[in-house]
Amino acid sequence: MMNKEKGILFIPSLFLVSLLVFIPLIMLAYKSLEVGDAFNFNNYRELFIDSTFQKAIKNTFTISFYVVLSTLVLGLPTSYFISRTRGRTKNILMLLVMFPLLTNAVVRSISWMIILGYDGILSRFLNRLGLLSEPISFMYSRFAVIIGSTYIFLPLMIVSLIGVMDNISEELENASISLGASRLKTFFTIIIPNSLSGIIVGMVLVFTATLTAYTTPSILGGTKTVVLATLVQQYGNTLGRWELVSSISIFMFVLTVIVINLINKGADLVGGNHEKK
Repeated sequence: MMNKEKGILFIPSLFLVSLLVFIPLIMLAYKSLEVGDAFNFNNYRELFIDSTFQKAIKNTFTISFYVVLSTLVLGLPTSYFISRTRGRTKNILMLLVMFPLLTNAVVRSISWMIILGYDGILSRFLNRLGLLSEPISFMYSRFAVIIGSTYIFLPLMIVSLIGVMDNISEELENASISLGASRLKTFFTIIIPNSLSGIIVGMVLVFTATLTAYTTPSILGGTKTVVLATLVQQYGNTLGRWELVSSISIFMFVLTVIVINLINKGADLVGGNHEKK
């Protein structure tokens, strides 16, 4: 009787997921295979021999990799510091971390144009250090997209890590330090291995957000740094090639699933080795 009631409660959720996820995916897959009155893989073949698509894949992978790496490097010490603070200070720090997420992505991306633009703050700073002989612009490059995306998606990594680090007992750290380990060694041997689940969640969130981001690559990368999301806009709104848009969308979906599985398998491998030790 109980199982029957659970089954009835499951039906509305299944209906909504089917309506909002599975049916659009099936329609995209159908459109991606449609070539006139026939169905084949010619749209995918056309994509993969297109140099613009190849360039977009390379840019997307490179940017996603460096954004995940930079958010992880910046997020680990920041999350640890916040998780070990108490009371009102912790609430203020959490508010500061979350504040960028409450601001429009367009505003956040445009604000970086002031820093990275021609004769911007970064250019002037490097000029004063003597590293540049004349003002330059860092805009419309992979570097600009990586910097802007790191700033925008860093809160996702920090929030994921704080939730896990809060549950790591400080007695473990104290035991490690009392046995002679330095705080740095304790951080790498106690905190990071026990934060693995938060690291994986943060990496998956940042990777998928960077992979599908449109606003930041469009504003900071321009037409010189094409990624898959901006290519979808070009093929759809500019060229009207919706069959290619569907093919790119299905490719991005499959790519996301593969990378998430690889990250999870890597985490299982690292976690298993850690448990053996």
